Amino acid sequence: MAKKKLSKYVYAGPPATQKFDMGKKPIVQRAYMRFFHGLYGKIRAAHHNLKVNKVNIDKIPSPCVLICNHNSFYDFYVMGTVLGSTRGVYPAAVDDFIGRECILRALGGWPTRKYTNDLSLVRTARKIVKDGRMFGVYAESRYSLCGKTEVIPESVAQLCKFLAVPVVTLKMSGNHIYNPFWNIASHRYCFHTEATLTQIYSGEEVKKAPVEEIHKKIIEHLANDDFRWQSENRVPLKYKKRAEGLHNILYQCPACGKEHEMDSKGAKVFCKACGKSWTLNYYGELEADKGKTEFKFPTDWYDWERTQVRKQIDDGTYYFESECHVNDLPNAKGYIRLGNGKIVHDMNGFKVTGTRDYDGEPFEMVIPAASQYACHVEFKYRYGDFQNCIDLNTIDDTWYVFPHSKEFSGTKVSLAVEEIYKKLSEEKKAKIGE
Repeated sequence: MAKKKLSKYVYAGPPATQKFDMGKKPIVQRAYMRFFHGLYGKIRAAHHNLKVNKVNIDKIPSPCVLICNHNSFYDFYVMGTVLGSTRGVYPAAVDDFIGRECILRALGGWPTRKYTNDLSLVRTARKIVKDGRMFGVYAESRYSLCGKTEVIPESVAQLCKFLAVPVVTLKMSGNHIYNPFWNIASHRYCFHTEATLTQIYSGEEVKKAPVEEIHKKIIEHLANDDFRWQSENRVPLKYKKRAEGLHNILYQCPACGKEHEMDSKGAKVFCKACGKSWTLNYYGELEADKGKTEFKFPTDWYDWERTQVRKQIDDGTYYFESECHVNDLPNAKGYIRLGNGKIVHDMNGFKVTGTRDYDGEPFEMVIPAASQYACHVEFKYRYGDFQNCIDLNTIDDTWYVFPHSKEFSGTKVSLAVEEIYKKLSEEKKAKIGE
């Protein structure tokens, strides 16, 4: 019996018994897909006047680990251009496979669930490099929220150490300005971008290097701030609606301190509570329309918001609770509307509870704070009636949670997850050191 369709790739009824086959053998990128991927990438790269810098590398070694930063979907085209004839396997979030699993697998994609301790990823990576291929990783496991490199866990360095093959980084700049995560539907057309490909370790060097050093070096070579890059290189963006959606990231007003009162239109971001507004100029710089300009770049504003969240965590006032509805993602055919419920996020982590629509039975997902160093959020998600949401994963399930509260900020929740994890890690290290 066909399931009732609620919206694009979202259905009513019990989840399919057939789930994602996470253990299916990955396919090294097919030659014909590599050709089309590379060709289309070159066309897009030419359109955006892509400049590629190479440091300590002429040709990508095989095998190797390729580690990239992640700013937008355009990253995939840049990667295809830079890699040329190099073939490999790339872990990708399960939601990337919706409606295109065969294509993505042929491109070398291999499904994984974000921020889970999936040991099969390590086994797969080992087999790929043993076969003399490249294993490609987007180190942040998500798009950057504001064009600044997000958290890169030490586990990436541990993987490099374990595989003991050359390590290559690909840092991309400008991609977020062209296609920002806070407004992926914007039509920005041509915009100059840049990529830097660097071999940071040979196989022998990475064997000898301590994990802490490898981790530090990866962070150093992927460190990026697109708004600063745009300003320093004087790359203009004259798109009239260049700030629309930016309030999804800049959710707290630095002038009056109010949260969830920010909005944006055209080239401006403004506070509905106190009326102050800022213009995002052609070079990615903020300018207050009246009075003091608190932050020159959106990324500085974002960093300030992080400090505000950390203060709430330290003084014990951080807490988020909201009624919500939940969509379950069992496989690449799409989501199943699980039902309505409640989400709580605090120092203990996430707890989502509710009642299933299709049989009236309760559901629950609990993710301890100490097990999750970051989380993925979406703004106006196309497979959720264009609502903001949180993507939560266990080793077996992927739920997209849509809070109903007007005081829900995906950016704030994301920052809180990271800062709570940091605080717990700091406390754990302090206890060990006693």
